[in-house]
Amino acid sequence: MTALPNRPQGEEFTAPPPPGWTELDLEMKPETAVRVGLVALANDCAIEAEFTAFMDIPDVGVHTTRVYSPLNSNLSSLDAIREGLAAGVENLMPDERLDAIAFGCTSATMASGPQAIRDAVHKARPGIPVTDPITAALAGFAHLGCRRIAVLTPYIGEVNVMVADYITQQGYEVVSKGFFGVFDDNERSRVAPGAFDKAAELLLDGVDADGLFLSCTALTTSPVIEQLEERHNLPVISSNQALAWASLRASGYTKPVEGRGRLLKSLR
Repeated sequence: MTALPNRPQGEEFTAPPPPGWTELDLEMKPETAVRVGLVALANDCAIEAEFTAFMDIPDVGVHTTRVYSPLNSNLSSLDAIREGLAAGVENLMPDERLDAIAFGCTSATMASGPQAIRDAVHKARPGIPVTDPITAALAGFAHLGCRRIAVLTPYIGEVNVMVADYITQQGYEVVSKGFFGVFDDNERSRVAPGAFDKAAELLLDGVDADGLFLSCTALTTSPVIEQLEERHNLPVISSNQALAWASLRASGYTKPVEGRGRLLKSLR
């Protein structure tokens, strides 16, 4: 039997039961083995369900807070998201253990830089590993031996330019790139599976790609990744999938996750 919870100090918690009330025996379940904190953007409709789908694992818990971001983002507003990060993270299970904190915005991480995101999170929760989608995705491609990447986004022009430049600066070759013309997070979550099929066909046709990156945590990609990998015979990595993979690794979880793509299946 798991140990019973400690009672808080204070007279109201240690006083005998009031007349007519009986304190009952109880059993406690074991504490969750892995706890991951998720920092989601205010208007991202997809990330919680997606992140949970990729981490649908017994004994792994996901706990969410939100940070302000506008519905429609440009480079300036993406960079500004980090200004509210510490305040949002302060409300992320403040009195409980977290094994990793996942920041849920690919483009904001590139706009501010991964180190700036980590610094902002650590103002509220120092010492906890911090993951982000773009660092995770590029680490995932390296892990799977991919260097020539086709990129699909739902961003505006100046953000798309930043994405391609950032990936190239990290030592990867962007061999083709395309975007969905849907520019707010609410609508991005509604991109249908068939759109990914058609986009992948176009982006991978006639190019020497060895990986496909589906960028943006607001896209619903968990139902399509394995199908795309089988059809095109190459790894497909999405922002939320990579974020889950990196968060599990940072938490010390090493068991393969089946059914969600090659990256999660490669966990050891």
